[in-house]
Order: sequence, then structure tokens, then C-alpha cells
Amino acid sequence: MRAVEIVSNLYQAYADRDIEGALARCAEDVVFRWIADPRHSRHAGTAHGKQEFLARLLALDDDFEYRHFVPVEIVDGGDKVAAQVEIHMTRRATGEEFIMRTANFWTVRDGEIIEMVEYYDTALAASVF
Repeated sequence: MRAVEIVSNLYQAYADRDIEGALARCAEDVVFRWIADPRHSRHAGTAHGKQEFLARLLALDDDFEYRHFVPVEIVDGGDKVAAQVEIHMTRRATGEEFIMRTANFWTVRDGEIIEMVEYYDTALAASVF
């Protein structure tokens, strides 16, 4: 399976709220980096390994309801995949609805995701926390 298909399948599983299924093609030692100021998001930083990655995603679900998760564009770069994603969310604590756009950069090796780096609107994140 090509890297772009692996990433596309992950997005579909995540959109279906099958978080564990979304991580099925992640290496056990996957590295996931949220590039943001930790003063504005407790989710910023790096998760090392599939279990820590899963814990971070589940923590996000505690804070936010994901109404729609839409990959707007996915760029196939061989073992590197880039994507722009639009996430329609509701902050559970306040009921505030908003749309977050993210830029995701994936690295796939031997059929497994080994790294993902995500950039997002930190000013928007700070305003909803």
C-alpha cells in the first residue's frame, strides 16, 4: 500500500471516530509532534510511541467534540505525505463551535507511519482554551 493510501485510510478512520483503528498502521515507536506554544495548548509537544500518541488523541476527545474531520488536500510525495485538514469542533467545556485548519506532514517507511508533524492556528487554539 502506498504512503498516501495509508494516510488517507488513517484520516477516514479518525473521521469515523475509530481512533485505535486510525493508529493501526503506525509503527510502535511513531513520533507525533504538535508544533505549538505549550502555554496556549496542553496538547502541544511530542508524543513518543503509539501508546503516548493514542493517549494524546484520547485527551483531545475529552476536550473537544469532533463534528467533521475533512482532509481538504492530500499531496503524495512518495514516502512523504502532506495534508491540509479542516476540523469542525466544539469545545466541550463551553459549547463553543469553531473550525481549525491544520497542516500535517507524514513520513511512512515499510508500510508504517513513523512520524507526523502537525501545525495549527495557535492564536485560534489560545482563544478557545
